[in-house]
Amino acid sequence: MARYWVDQGAEWLHIVNLDGALGANRRHFDALHRPPSILIQHPGQDAPKPAHHDLAHDLPINLKRLRDIRKQVDVPIQFGGGLRTLEDIKLALELGADRVVLGTVAVEKPKLVADAVNRWGADRIAAGIDARDGKVATHGWQRTSEIDAVDMGHRMQALGVRHVVFTDIARDGMLSGVNLESTVRLGDLTGLKVIASGGVAGIEDIERLKAHEHYNMEGVIVGQAIYTGALDLVKAIEVGRRPLRWTSAGIVPFRFVEGKPQFLLLYNVYDEQWQFPRGSLLPAETVRQCALRELQQETGLPIVKLYEEFRVNLQYTAIVRGYSIDHSLTYYLAEVGLREVRFGNEDHCEARWVDHDEAWELLAETAPEQLPALGQACAYLRSFTP
Repeated sequence: MARYWVDQGAEWLHIVNLDGALGANRRHFDALHRPPSILIQHPGQDAPKPAHHDLAHDLPINLKRLRDIRKQVDVPIQFGGGLRTLEDIKLALELGADRVVLGTVAVEKPKLVADAVNRWGADRIAAGIDARDGKVATHGWQRTSEIDAVDMGHRMQALGVRHVVFTDIARDGMLSGVNLESTVRLGDLTGLKVIASGGVAGIEDIERLKAHEHYNMEGVIVGQAIYTGALDLVKAIEVGRRPLRWTSAGIVPFRFVEGKPQFLLLYNVYDEQWQFPRGSLLPAETVRQCALRELQQETGLPIVKLYEEFRVNLQYTAIVRGYSIDHSLTYYLAEVGLREVRFGNEDHCEARWVDHDEAWELLAETAPEQLPALGQACAYLRSFTP
């Protein structure tokens, strides 16, 4: 199977030792490092021969398979399950793992995680956060702690961990869909590179995760879906490799005050910029529908008149959390009613009605890619009076 998935284009293999044969792991490590035997030859006797001890024979079956897989494929291997000591980690790495995943021990012995990161580097040590109802589970999911998954992420980040495998236990193996909200929240709030796991049902889940890649989504583990044929691995990899693109739409809202237009700008804390109300298209939604929905959701303002003949299409590349995103943004123009702005997005913290000069200054400082929309809106409105 390892060779088959690599032939299908897999760039990583994720292997879990479900048996978690801990005692066997440690006994084999001890055998590998015990001092050599002292053999005594008596006069007149042939030299004694040391008893042959096949250390490889003592390996638990899943560790044998790890060793065998390493010999057969060239792609990196991520390995987890039952790793509780530095000796366990060392053995797994010696047998061919490029990165190990630490779960239970990360909860019970966080210092060991820090020691492992210091010894082998953050690229080779990942934390496994398995959550049930938002709380971290351990010991093969048999026990549930009181530690919140995001709090656990912060603890791991403080220890030097950079990669985390996040599993929603309730969805693992159920083909019920990825828990996108919890997965994105973990990457967003902790800054960890998150590998999503659990619940992948089909290509739609890969698409959804890809659309949120800029929230530190580093990858996704697929198992049940590719073994049942619900997901084509080749197509999934194609989605993962393609450039990150956003298609969004919005409204340039204005009102006339003493015969001159004033424009509404919202401050987005996440993007750290002033912007006109806008948002991403939902599935099967048109650009126009998206623009109208976003204005209503983000401001609660009614439209007095929508100037549908006015459309500004902007194409630019944005850098978000170090991710390059090709952005296609369409703006419409609308006169809106005189009501108090009602925020519908937690990213927004301030709204301002401003004239052309102040709008130009705010946008030029924080979001210059939107200036063409402001300029064309002003030129369009010059022929109008209230």
